[in-house]
Amino acid sequence: MVPLVEIPDIVQHYAPFFASVFSSKAFEQFQRYSSGLIVSENKTVDGINRLFVLNVRNQSSLNRLLTESPFSVGALNRCRLALLQSLPSTQMKPKGVLSLDDTLLTHYGQHFNKIAYLYDSAQQCYVWAHHLVNLHYSDDLTAYPIDFRLWEPAD
Repeated sequence: MVPLVEIPDIVQHYAPFFASVFSSKAFEQFQRYSSGLIVSENKTVDGINRLFVLNVRNQSSLNRLLTESPFSVGALNRCRLALLQSLPSTQMKPKGVLSLDDTLLTHYGQHFNKIAYLYDSAQQCYVWAHHLVNLHYSDDLTAYPIDFRLWEPAD
């Protein structure tokens, strides 16, 4: 584990693209969380929190960012896509491809939100699952997800 005494330069450089999504306190936690995802081998909230050896905080502060902070995931994704479009190497190009992919996330049990009894062609049977639908961009230089949604069964 590499201890952190400050937010890494790469996070300091790109974090301002996302500042409008968060309150000032939540933005600090966002930078800490992003740093931990890049640096830490242990990507749990506690593992990321333990990386910071100066300005030590309780892991519950970082946990609140993920569970209680009122930021919009949609706004965060829009900022991420704006950042990617602002960089020549990751801009969408005329010869780029958008692909749509769906994945079944099988669960054992029926007490999950937005779960359905769906046909799994790999197992050739019906399973209880979430149906994750992804939109992905790729070209000769780059590839990244554009958006994702959980498919919802009709009422």
